[in-house]
Amino acid sequence: MIKFEERAVAFVDVLGFKSLVEQAASSEKALNQLSELVSLLEGVVPKLDQTVDRSIPHHLIPRHNCISDCIILSAPVSDAGRSSYNGLEVVIMRVIQLTHFFLDAGYLVRGGISVGKVWHTDSNIVGPAYQEAYLLEANGDEPMVVLSDSAKAVPRWGSRMCLEHGGKVFVNGLHDFYIPGNTKHGAIEAAYSKYAKLADGALNGQLPKKAKDKWSWFKAYLDSESQEGMKWTNA
Repeated sequence: MIKFEERAVAFVDVLGFKSLVEQAASSEKALNQLSELVSLLEGVVPKLDQTVDRSIPHHLIPRHNCISDCIILSAPVSDAGRSSYNGLEVVIMRVIQLTHFFLDAGYLVRGGISVGKVWHTDSNIVGPAYQEAYLLEANGDEPMVVLSDSAKAVPRWGSRMCLEHGGKVFVNGLHDFYIPGNTKHGAIEAAYSKYAKLADGALNGQLPKKAKDKWSWFKAYLDSESQEGMKWTNA
């Protein structure tokens, strides 16, 4: 029996997957790359779940499904036992972590986040909030994870966790706090430098114009956010 809950839902798509699948049919190199990406898609959320403090109740850790090139996440919007808990921020944090993991592997992501009625199990997800998050990704262009109006209406406290561009509120996937190993000296600078090299390589390569436009947008965003991130690092 389906039972809807109020949950924050994220739909995250890895860009470039379709092209890689087509190449993998005739290229062993592309096939190996595709295998590595599929392993990352299947394993990244369980890996992140292992880092969650053991004091956090299991039902507050975001549920997830992996379907082809997409990861779907959801968490309760609120919890009666923890007044400070904010499910939307938990989902946003997880999306930032995913953005860094996929960037480190050379991939951009795009998606949507919504808040509302949804039924989410280990094998399926149903509900208007999921459909809204899915459509935000499907109708998107730039490599950003956009918040719906329902998500924007939920109060958020996280500094710089979300930004605005062209009238859209989107997840700040480059947030320096969520770079893996960010407490090590030089880790943040190294991550931003790697991302810049990835963007330059894509822009100087043989990608279609549509793909280059996405990397061009990302490079401008990276140039801006890396400066902001380094301000906090050096403060």
